[in-house]
Amino acid sequence: MKERRDNLEVLTMGKIEDAIKKINTEIQKEPSNRYLALIGEHIIDNITSEAAAEKVLKKEKTLAKALGGIQNKASKQKTGDCAVIEDSVVYGWAREYFGLTANPQAPAEEVKGICVSLEDFL
Repeated sequence: MKERRDNLEVLTMGKIEDAIKKINTEIQKEPSNRYLALIGEHIIDNITSEAAAEKVLKKEKTLAKALGGIQNKASKQKTGDCAVIEDSVVYGWAREYFGLTANPQAPAEEVKGICVSLEDFL
């Protein structure tokens, strides 16, 4: 019975590790894209279970598409050339894209607003 449980734990860790590897690989494809890295690091912090890993591992789910969705939502909230959106909202959009819930063990998100031009994302 213990051997079966150990095998199950290995499978679970395997999926979690695969999901983390997928996100890291996407980050490394564009090392100068700080937005992609920030979103990716947050997603990695929220891959805490096999179920979460399976959501991230879905072939159609990518960091680039998550960032595109974030940019789309941000563009709808802009005033003039600027959108002021708190970090927690942006990270929430990223989790929503992947179908994840917030990890209570993840580092606390700093609440702050910043004014950025949507051209900064392009």
